[in-house]
Amino acid sequence: MPVTGVAAETDEWLYSFQPGDNLWNLTERFLIDQSYWNRLVRLNKIDHPRQMPPGTQVRIPLQWLKVSPAKVRVLDVRGKVLLTRGEGVPQALESGALLQRSDHLSLGEDASLLLEFADGTRQLLGSNTEVELVRINRFSDTGIGDTTIRVLQGKTENKVPVRGTRFEIRTPSANTAVRGTRFRVQVPVAEKHRSRVEVIAGKVNVSGDEGRLVLPAGFGTVVEQGKAPAPAVKLLPAPVLEDVPDVIRRLPLELRWRPVTGAHAYRLQLFKEDTDRVPVVDTRLGHQRFSTSSLPDGSYLLRLRAVDAAGLEGEEVETMLVLDARPLPPVGMLPAPEATLRGDVAKFEWSTPPQVSSYRLQLSPDPQFQTGVKTFDGLHETRLTVSPLQQGIWFWRVASVYGDEQGPWGEVKRFQLKPELQVPEVSITADKDRLQLYWPAGSPGQRYHLQVAEDQAFHTLLFDELLKEPRWSSPRPASPVHFRVQIIDDDGYAGAWSPAQTVFPEPEPWYWFGVPAIAIILLAL
Repeated sequence: MPVTGVAAETDEWLYSFQPGDNLWNLTERFLIDQSYWNRLVRLNKIDHPRQMPPGTQVRIPLQWLKVSPAKVRVLDVRGKVLLTRGEGVPQALESGALLQRSDHLSLGEDASLLLEFADGTRQLLGSNTEVELVRINRFSDTGIGDTTIRVLQGKTENKVPVRGTRFEIRTPSANTAVRGTRFRVQVPVAEKHRSRVEVIAGKVNVSGDEGRLVLPAGFGTVVEQGKAPAPAVKLLPAPVLEDVPDVIRRLPLELRWRPVTGAHAYRLQLFKEDTDRVPVVDTRLGHQRFSTSSLPDGSYLLRLRAVDAAGLEGEEVETMLVLDARPLPPVGMLPAPEATLRGDVAKFEWSTPPQVSSYRLQLSPDPQFQTGVKTFDGLHETRLTVSPLQQGIWFWRVASVYGDEQGPWGEVKRFQLKPELQVPEVSITADKDRLQLYWPAGSPGQRYHLQVAEDQAFHTLLFDELLKEPRWSSPRPASPVHFRVQIIDDDGYAGAWSPAQTVFPEPEPWYWFGVPAIAIILLAL
């Protein structure tokens, strides 16, 4: 049997008399024929039918009202939705189309469809949903409708704003008939013998094969084929979102919420600007987090609810989001984060995101960019050299500009600018026994790299060490040697080498050169 949604307590329409109204023109305008005039008098116990002042209310049974066929307007479509009319071939459905009785709709994976009925009722159909429009009528020009829809599978969200409208949903296991309410009906694709009904506002009369249940707002039920509706259960409370900023300026868009006790999953929907369109995101999540980088900039309505073990979706939280993350910021490449530069020149380089006409770069000694800000506008290259720049700690960021719009700033990165290390001026003292090198002391934490080599290219090293003190001594070498020194800063940065110098062995005394000659002369005597 079908499932019946929330219905009014009685199948009646309550009409309030307007200036110029009387029972005769009221009967002619709304009722099936003029013979219902007497029935109207008797039902409402009217003693003076000619004296009906404005504001007087009369009850009119719905079955007395004129009925005419109505149309259903397609407000929005996302994904693949097929319309089959009669014995015809399925056709792709587009926004703005008008539907009628007996039309069959089939939604594919990740598809959704928003319908609007003549009385203002709206129905949102989700992915993998299949429905048939069984009865699409309206009661004269009363503004109320008479609608029956068969849901073969899938999920629907229904909002019936006009009290008195007869709106009925039938599924393989249950029926629902409503009069002004908001409720949801699901028929799982893999469990077509089971229906779920959740009431957000108003009341719904849910009937199964073996009984019925009046379901109030905030409650849900499960109906299995051949059984009565399960006892009503309280829907899970709405999740609590965590720290959603007024404007989201960076991708990915990250949403988090606190866990709901009893939740086995969560349903998240995002609508572009409002609910006059289908959701651009409609997903079921197994955790308290949602992340995406694919949404275009704009305003979104977020709707989030928890799902219990029976698959019933609970109360929902709604909030507006504004995404303004484009044009995307470049990724800073140089200087690397926490880099140390030497001298008074800083070279910057960054990536190229899509849809950029120029770039804007800022430098500041303040990580909040409140003081000492240097701004460079209208940059058309992805490189910039800034000189001269004072030594110290600097922070930099870069943004994209597209047309007249600047996107969000990229990540703030820090670098340090230090003076270039001095080249050591090496002094030498030597005697016939020892050689000593020394140079001016550097800053605390600095060390000194000394190399002594046999050759001027420093390929054959005799000494290669890091020294803590600005001096070095050794026995005087017996052959020529070459030496050089560089300063190593406390962060490991190595300065330039001092010019290479050469030390020769101490020359022999002059008289040592005469000994061989004297010996030769003596031998000759």
